[in-house]
Amino acid sequence: MKNTLAKYREAGSFIAGVLIGVSIVVPVIVMTVSDHNGWQTLEVFGALVILALGLALQVIVTARPRRPHVMELGALPAGFMELGHER
Repeated sequence: MKNTLAKYREAGSFIAGVLIGVSIVVPVIVMTVSDHNGWQTLEVFGALVILALGLALQVIVTARPRRPHVMELGALPAGFMELGHER
């Protein structure tokens, strides 16, 4: 079973993808409207803000954790010990 942090990372990545997709679709739909007014410019700049939020969220979600991973007891890698006469 996955831990809750992995679930949040997957959800954050999905939300970032949705934001990036919406930021691409919004200008296309806005530019198809025939009447040009002040709202059209505002919506295009709003799409850029949504794109920036989506990219920032994706960077945060995919960044490596700052603290080192602590190995659990019993999870040590198996291997052979080097003997003194083999050096």
